Amino acid sequence: MKNIFILIALLALILTNSNAYSTQIKNAHAIGIFHENGNGENIQHVRKTKDDYNGICFSKIVVFGKLNNIKPEVKIGNSKGSFIKAISIYNKNKIKIAQEMTYKHYNVTKGYIEVRVANKLYDSKVFVK
Repeated sequence: MKNIFILIALLALILTNSNAYSTQIKNAHAIGIFHENGNGENIQHVRKTKDDYNGICFSKIVVFGKLNNIKPEVKIGNSKGSFIKAISIYNKNKIKIAQEMTYKHYNVTKGYIEVRVANKLYDSKVFVK
């Protein structure tokens, strides 16, 4: 009986640690939104955008940590973003710490911008008009 409890405890410890190593994302944030012509705004410290972004627009996010071949999902209301490009961000010791990613959105009306990585919601604070 004692061996069963030890076995269950070890199994729980192994499963918990393997899940922690498989999800190495520290944080993800929406940092900007832009019109097709390139005009846009920084949305890091706001709750609502100044401009209306109806139709086609672009969003930029930053993801801290290792993605391990996982693409974040970015939505503005009901419009799911299509991945365009990624730029790696390095610290002063030339170690990769994050990625800045650009997404293109079609048929945007209004709604909150949501950033999800592996179905976990990381950011949804900004309302896009």
